[in-house]
Amino acid sequence: MRLDAISDPIRLRLVRHLQRHGDASLSELADAGGVHLNTARTHVAALEDSGAVERTSDAPAGRGRPRLRYRLAEGWSLPTSDFRGLAEVLAAALVRTGAKLEDVRAVGLEWGRFLLGRPGEHEVERELPLALEQLGFSARVDDQALELSGCPCSLVLPDRPQLICELAMAVADGVLAGAGSDLRVTDREHDPAARHCSARVVARERAGGGRPRFKGLGRLRRG
Repeated sequence: MRLDAISDPIRLRLVRHLQRHGDASLSELADAGGVHLNTARTHVAALEDSGAVERTSDAPAGRGRPRLRYRLAEGWSLPTSDFRGLAEVLAAALVRTGAKLEDVRAVGLEWGRFLLGRPGEHEVERELPLALEQLGFSARVDDQALELSGCPCSLVLPDRPQLICELAMAVADGVLAGAGSDLRVTDREHDPAARHCSARVVARERAGGGRPRFKGLGRLRRG
């Protein structure tokens, strides 16, 4: 039940916000999830129905109803995120079935779009690290640079760590594509021994020739 409640990436963001801050208003949760207030209301209702979240209210102050706030239900917590053993089994299955690098990238692209959630306006500096964090990476975005540290590649698949590295980079590309950005990940460098990967995030070549000026990372809207 707990995994079902947070299977949606937006609901996972809301739960993480409540775990960090204790409680929050609906508007605060909408900001945390990067969604419209009505969208946040739908997801909060689903979390309430699952028993993950409960309502509370501010102390009465003057006229009007006390403002509703939300918190994690007593005794409810996020399930463990230590799935290394499962990841190792899945990685071994990936190699045994002869998956090609193109197949891995295709899965990563789709997964990145899924982790981004609903299309719309997104702050990529925030979304990229969050998405990669869910894969076990510590990620930092700075201007045109994407830096990954503490990479699990060599731990999950010691014989072919580059497959896991490429999967992570494909997820980053999926997040950018889901945001409707013309940015892409390029110039990838993998150092599994140091558990570090890096890449540049630059604008795609325009059709018909000519290089577009780098727009920089920031708030992007799907066109």
